[in-house]
Amino acid sequence: MRQTSTVKRTTVTSSAPKSRFGMPLEKTVKSNGNLNQKIAEKAYELYVARGCENGHDVEDWIEAERIVKSF
Repeated sequence: MRQTSTVKRTTVTSSAPKSRFGMPLEKTVKSNGNLNQKIAEKAYELYVARGCENGHDVEDWIEAERIVKSF
């Protein structure tokens, strides 16, 4: 008795992963990376404006977020 196997082929179409806002995840990651870069640059500016005084990194970051996100 000869055994044969049958392979069922299925085509699956899937779109790129989406963020919770419906944007393609890749674009969301890139835009968040860009936002974080701008916040980091502004936080550094605040640090320098303070005279490079250590110990205020979190405050600088929060203030930088507020400034960057207000635009």
